[in-house]
Amino acid sequence: MGYLSKRKFQERERSTTLFLLMAIPTLTLLGTLGRSADWRLDYIGEFKAQAAFLSMALCVWCVVKKRWMESAVFVLFAVLNLALVASHYHLSEQESRLPEDSYRFTFLYQDLKGADEHDDDVRRVLDSTDADLVLWTNVPVEIYRKLNEIKGAYYLQNQSFNKQGKMMLILARTPGTARGLVDDDAGIWVSRVIGTRKLTLALTSLGDPWSRKSYKIASEKIAALANFVRSRDEPVVLIGGFGASGWSYLLKPLEDVGGLQTDSTVVLTAGANRPWFLRRPSDYVYVHPGMEVADLRATESFGTDHVGLTGTLKIAPIRKEIEFFELEPTLPEEDLLQPPL
Repeated sequence: MGYLSKRKFQERERSTTLFLLMAIPTLTLLGTLGRSADWRLDYIGEFKAQAAFLSMALCVWCVVKKRWMESAVFVLFAVLNLALVASHYHLSEQESRLPEDSYRFTFLYQDLKGADEHDDDVRRVLDSTDADLVLWTNVPVEIYRKLNEIKGAYYLQNQSFNKQGKMMLILARTPGTARGLVDDDAGIWVSRVIGTRKLTLALTSLGDPWSRKSYKIASEKIAALANFVRSRDEPVVLIGGFGASGWSYLLKPLEDVGGLQTDSTVVLTAGANRPWFLRRPSDYVYVHPGMEVADLRATESFGTDHVGLTGTLKIAPIRKEIEFFELEPTLPEEDLLQPPL
């Protein structure tokens, strides 16, 4: 490389580094502090995992080039973005805080959008799973028509068709105790008894909320889900495709109003056909305190737009404690004490 070519390369290198040095902090702060102001800023905040990966790669590159100031800035924003992700998800499997005798049941969740011609794959997945509960969103008509052949030993527990013709199904190995629909076409639910605990399992699919109109519709559905969760007299598990990351301002009512939390490891589900570093978490499990999601894993996509989720839900048993009441004597204590005979 000649002197002039080398000089031009170094100038491009510096200008690119300077651009990224300004862009990553700016987008991180806008997507974090400004997400409540506008849906577009909330969308910028969707890519915190990607911003963390890119910042770490740039930090390593700057260290190799001995550009210490730039590397310090990049590592700072890598840590900041990872911290924001970790505020809603565990980056690795956590030790259970529930007692050993907690009740457990397994589930399999899958967004079947794009599985129109994959009924054999759907049947194979059902035949090979030992999940107690199967939850499907965006079920193609072709799959639904063959449901009796596909579902095997599972019972159909609830179903719905929304205004856009999208279908949701809940299948289980044993019948539940009740079922229903969430207001505003926001989802479906079933009630089940696990051990001695009764709980509600709800399924939702918000689609892609990233336009002005769809963001407004998704916000209304989130409000309906949050109010539904708050109205239940039993613990709630909410599973589905939310179209947004758990730290999105769009989903905040589920925590603030519904009292739910995403107590699980992060799984990059959206964009099954893309490289892993371009995927986003948008399908997950919300639970009430006193419940945990363990062994959360991604499943194969078999042509679908999203990978599925499989895991174990744990809920603590109810323990009835003996209550001891402090007795109040009807006579003063000095009157109760008799002198010895």
